[in-house]
Amino acid sequence: MRNIYFGDFRAMVVEYIKQIDNTHPDLQSTEWFLLRYLRHIVKVTEPPAEAGKVEGAVRSLVRFYVDNINEKTELGRICLNIYDDYRKVLREKQKQDALHSG
Repeated sequence: MRNIYFGDFRAMVVEYIKQIDNTHPDLQSTEWFLLRYLRHIVKVTEPPAEAGKVEGAVRSLVRFYVDNINEKTELGRICLNIYDDYRKVLREKQKQDALHSG
């Protein structure tokens, strides 16, 4: 499970970046920091993406989310969607690996 295709996940994160960026966040605001985490995720999901690097970037996002974002806000919804889609990509990869090794 070393290299995983994150193309659709990456595209979703890029769309969230555009959405947040269009609000013109203030320097060092929660939105500004969130954009930094999301841009890092986009960078590490460029093919060939290594699962370990992506996991580290997503874990960092989760820590930031837990410490700084209210889950009932739009930013909270974005973070939860990203995490859910990340987990979905991993589950799909596990299914594929199980089918090919079975």
